[in-house]
Amino acid sequence: MADTTHSLATYVSDMLAVEKHLRVPFDTQLNDGDFKEFQDTTDVVTRLSALADRHVSNLESALSSLGGHEAAPVKDAVTNVTGAVAGFVDKVRKTKVSKALRDDYAALAFAIVSYEELLATANGLGEAEVSALALRHLEDYAGILMELGECIPSVVLRELNHIGVTVDTSTSERTRESIAQAWRSRAKVEREDQTPQSGEPAWSPETGTPTA
Repeated sequence: MADTTHSLATYVSDMLAVEKHLRVPFDTQLNDGDFKEFQDTTDVVTRLSALADRHVSNLESALSSLGGHEAAPVKDAVTNVTGAVAGFVDKVRKTKVSKALRDDYAALAFAIVSYEELLATANGLGEAEVSALALRHLEDYAGILMELGECIPSVVLRELNHIGVTVDTSTSERTRESIAQAWRSRAKVEREDQTPQSGEPAWSPETGTPTA
């Protein structure tokens, strides 16, 4: 039992390190005047900052319950990943906001896959509370990742227009729809791949058993 608790505490500690790194650029963007020119962006970043704060608090409580300790800074392998991907806003970049959102998107994807690892570990060890926590945080970020992806095309075009590049900002909706269609097409292919051939039984994804 001690080894099990220690293993899980290590994963929770690493996830806490990820969240603390994510929180820094989110908070920086929240207080950046350039971001305030894009209301839709401000709304998303405000929620990102609040989510990161809540996630940190939840993970600290979970780690304390497990008797674990936070990872030392030198151990944080995530520093190089999230620090580079979701780094501080670069004041030199002319398209600062759109590129920062791109970095946020990549950082959230990293956080999501990290939560997938924590979820798998907790499930494998039979730790229901940590499993539920990991899934809840994963769902938080999955939802806001979709919102972030939807607002990026509009921000890119508005920011280019703002720095003097002539673009048709009305095409942002067409771009969003193209992106959404790409995701829908991929989902359709996956569903078709799972469709049984004639004479084969259909399988339930929930139980892994034939439905007929």
